[in-house]
Amino acid sequence: MLPEEIKNLIGKYQARKISKNEQEQLFRWYNEQAKSATSMDDADMHIRLERIAGQLPALNTKLVRQISWIKWAAAAIITMAVGLAIYTSQQKDIPLDIVIQADSTKGAELVLATGKVISLNEVGQGDTIDADGSKLFKTSDGYIAYSFDGDINEANQNYSFRTPVGTETKILLPDGTRVWLNAASELSFKKQWAVENREVYLKGEAYFEVSKQRNPQGLLYTPFKVYSAGQAVEVLGTKFRIQNYQEEAWSTTSLFEGSVKLEILASNKQVDKAVILKPGQQGLFNRDSRLLDFKNIIEDAPQSWRDGYFSFHGENLREVCAQLARWYPVTFDIDADLPKGEYHGDIPKTYSLNEVLDILIDKNMNYRFSNENNQIKVRLNQEKK
Repeated sequence: MLPEEIKNLIGKYQARKISKNEQEQLFRWYNEQAKSATSMDDADMHIRLERIAGQLPALNTKLVRQISWIKWAAAAIITMAVGLAIYTSQQKDIPLDIVIQADSTKGAELVLATGKVISLNEVGQGDTIDADGSKLFKTSDGYIAYSFDGDINEANQNYSFRTPVGTETKILLPDGTRVWLNAASELSFKKQWAVENREVYLKGEAYFEVSKQRNPQGLLYTPFKVYSAGQAVEVLGTKFRIQNYQEEAWSTTSLFEGSVKLEILASNKQVDKAVILKPGQQGLFNRDSRLLDFKNIIEDAPQSWRDGYFSFHGENLREVCAQLARWYPVTFDIDADLPKGEYHGDIPKTYSLNEVLDILIDKNMNYRFSNENNQIKVRLNQEKK
């Protein structure tokens, strides 16, 4: 049974009327409840998790996303109540020398066929910017809208929306398709993006809400096709996400509405294998082994980056650091001998890198971070505990 004082704090937390000191008190209580460590088999673990879960309040607000959790590889030890590690203001000694923030002065860019770069920070609501015969303007809900009205002889020139490290953008294509472009990504297309040929080329990660579009004769819907490294995704009208960073072996295609055909391309660009995804499924493709697989997903989980969060769903430390390197102006050098682990949860992108690492590092994890000219070194701690 929950103590009466804790019940009152939970009520204040859910009503968003809790003070900073009260919130820290509540978080400390949760952490204390989660500190017991014991060995157990799978059945005992299941019973224990159900018992702990029964003591947790239902926090159906976005505040819950500010709670990050870690599941470490020592699976027989439960260090966090139902995987929830509450972040408090208590700071650990992480010698990063300086507080590293994402560069908020940068913005997404449009790269013209001539190589000229237009900063999308320059596009304000109500503004219209000429982009070498095309137009850019910002909609009332924050999308950068693109339209072509230039010389038809220039129609096949390539344009690219690009997001440097630490930036994101939302794009409205001429057919009404909406695209969220994540950090360190690029979306390319022909200058005259016509109804007859709805093709784009993606590097990195993007979420698409594709508008259905009939062909000029009005008889059939025109396919929308996204090409990325080693694969193509074809849809008519749907909501899906592609993550295909070239430095990572695995690419994923997650479907939330409608249907998509995921095609794996051979070196000659011909279709080697294909799978049809249903809503709630994720296609996985390994470019090294050329393995194609799929799994079921939680609908909201892979999209939380659009709401301003780092989202971890079983990634190890190396994969977590790859996400962070796309947001903060740093690189990571990770000791190959570090033990594997899993991270689960969401952390706001508004936090500095120091604060994020402070959340990720549990006191029982025997490694350390240091900063050398914005290269973050992650090493095993050789000191005996």
